[in-house]
Amino acid sequence: MSSHENRSQGPMERRGRDLVAHLFDVDIERVESLSWSLGNRITTETDADQRFRFDHQRSTRSVTAFEVTDYTCVLRLRTPVGREKFYGIASADIEPDLIATDWVRTA
Repeated sequence: MSSHENRSQGPMERRGRDLVAHLFDVDIERVESLSWSLGNRITTETDADQRFRFDHQRSTRSVTAFEVTDYTCVLRLRTPVGREKFYGIASADIEPDLIATDWVRTA
């Protein structure tokens, strides 16, 4: 029987929205998937304020939170191969402290 464990990202079922929900200990229904063009426009073209960033200790994966309104954040998940995925989440649902131990705050 093979293990579904991947050193760079933990259990293989933890990707995308599921990974974000797990990292911030929120229900997956509270994490809204955004298109790349919308997420990129919101985070780079409008000069959104970066709230915090976490890097995975054993890969080049990162999660960066941007404050976009008084009540909303956009999270950018950057994969080890450089892909970016964006997720909308309520500011009240995320704290700059993760429950996952393989992630380190870098900003």
